[in-house]
Amino acid sequence: MEIILSIILTLTITVSFFIIKNIIEKNEMLEDFIVKQSEAIDSCDQRLKTVDDKGFFVADDEIGWFFTEVKKIQEALNEFRLR
Repeated sequence: MEIILSIILTLTITVSFFIIKNIIEKNEMLEDFIVKQSEAIDSCDQRLKTVDDKGFFVADDEIGWFFTEVKKIQEALNEFRLR
């Protein structure tokens, strides 16, 4: 009886180890993805600020509304950055 219990415990621990290892690897992949997304959002934000640093696009009636909408989208994306 004790041998069977030991075998069951050993199998449970071994299976648990592989499950935990798999979950950690997936978590690390997701962390890398989130970091890359955050870097992309930061890059877009900086580029958007650089493009209109003098306010020419916002002041232009024809494309000002479009640029304003792009800035709103960027502000929404900024909420997903890592801080």
